[in-house]
Amino acid sequence: MTPTGKTLPRPFASKAASGAGAPSPRRLARQRRPGWIAAGGMLIALAVSVNVYLFRSAGERVLVVKLARDVAVGQQISRTDLGVTRVAVDSTVPMLPERQLKEVVGQRAAVGLRKGMLLAATQLSARVSPQPGQALVTVPLKPSALPPGLAAGWHVRVVFSPGSQTQATGGGPRAGSPEVAPRDVPAVVDQVTGPDTEGTMTISLLMADSASSMAARQAAAGSVVLVVTERRG
Repeated sequence: MTPTGKTLPRPFASKAASGAGAPSPRRLARQRRPGWIAAGGMLIALAVSVNVYLFRSAGERVLVVKLARDVAVGQQISRTDLGVTRVAVDSTVPMLPERQLKEVVGQRAAVGLRKGMLLAATQLSARVSPQPGQALVTVPLKPSALPPGLAAGWHVRVVFSPGSQTQATGGGPRAGSPEVAPRDVPAVVDQVTGPDTEGTMTISLLMADSASSMAARQAAAGSVVLVVTERRG
């Protein structure tokens, strides 16, 4: 009712009632402020967690020595041949820590080293390869006869075909005597190159000097088979 005692029409009364209960813009801002504060706090907590994770991840990786370029077997290693990279400390790959880099310089490659490889102590030698009592023998093989993935540093067994010895020496088997193949020879792969224009791969094998002449004759006769005994390098 109005001060004069008259009753307002129903539409005007509903508008007055609704206007009196509507919150002001300032009041709405005060209500929203706690929500924004909570969201900001969550973002800050997330950023801190990410930074802690990155810090811990960086702490679990160490600097190790790697090859900056190819180094042939027997070649002396210089500082320009080496670089460093960061890897996980729980890696199962043999490696040398960056602090030993100066000790590597001046040593020789015991096997053929390739750019990007992590350097291990077993791949180094203080002496020129081949060492006394050893020799390098070159064996040509067709790609189909090459063990898959054969690489420098792998240990192999050189197997000779029966009867190949007489073919290589030009003699014939004696009447009534069985054909006897030479004994298998252990060796280490020094290098794998090719294929050449005829598709032949060339494998350099480091073996005992006492077996090198016979192995070279068998290789020339095309009677050599390689059996991988250990992947290394």
